[in-house]
Amino acid sequence: MIRNLKNMKEKVIEVSQLTKRYGNIIAIDNISFDVYQGEVFSLVGPNGAGKTTTVEILECLRKPTSGFARVLGYDILKDENKIKKRIGIMPQNFNAFERLTVKENIELIAKISGSKTNINEHLKLLGLWDVKDKKFGTLSGGMKRRVGICMALITDPDILFLDEPTTGLDPQARKEVWTIIKNLRKSGKTIFLTTHYMDEVEILCDRASLIVQGKIIHTASINELILKYGSGIRIIADNKPNSKEILHEFTKNISYDEDGNIVGKFSSLNDANKAFTKLYENGIRAHIIMSSMDDVFLNITGKRINEKGELI
Repeated sequence: MIRNLKNMKEKVIEVSQLTKRYGNIIAIDNISFDVYQGEVFSLVGPNGAGKTTTVEILECLRKPTSGFARVLGYDILKDENKIKKRIGIMPQNFNAFERLTVKENIELIAKISGSKTNINEHLKLLGLWDVKDKKFGTLSGGMKRRVGICMALITDPDILFLDEPTTGLDPQARKEVWTIIKNLRKSGKTIFLTTHYMDEVEILCDRASLIVQGKIIHTASINELILKYGSGIRIIADNKPNSKEILHEFTKNISYDEDGNIVGKFSSLNDANKAFTKLYENGIRAHIIMSSMDDVFLNITGKRINEKGELI
């Protein structure tokens, strides 16, 4: 269930009318959004949409052309050092010293930052204990991302920035990274995630901003986005004599697909489940299709994002 963070938590990131230009190119265009304490928030969109530029501005690695932003109550233009001390970062193209071991890489970051955090506990938390003495360069892509998250967490940051954390990983490695992020969320850590994977947003995030060509299209909870802009909850049933009558008990929105099956669209999962149960009890074959963030993005923009992050 999505938490009502607006009522429960305080704002830890405030972005207002932020713009970044590179000559005649507008990387981000007058964007505004907030992030709340303890949530997993995503900036989601295709490659080149302005996700990384936005994150790097909030991390005080780039300066905006105009607009305003606060991170943990600090002005990004005036309080750079204060912000950097309280955030953790795993960049999109994360890498570490290949000839150092996993533990040596993490110890190096801890020493540079002056962190007193127990390194061994973090190695165990991130599932890195068994590979702690392996050289970073020998690890799989998924393990390397784990190391990146561990290095970002070693200073015990108030906000963790993860820029495209699962891009290029195989399905199993992606799921392993998802598990780590879910566990961090349970611990109350605020996570700012950028991604082009709609399933990732749906599984991990509380709220999201959809961004295309530097403009934010909409910001809301995942539930709100799916309910408002998705394709609804649909039951597709065999066209039997009483199929339509049963569906009509629970919804007035009934149509037929190209194969002649009867399609009922529902705004309530409860009503859809009741209709599905009654169809089953009457021996009518049917299945439920839930709306997704892919549907949301398609319905809002008229386009999809492929696995490579390209707008199609």
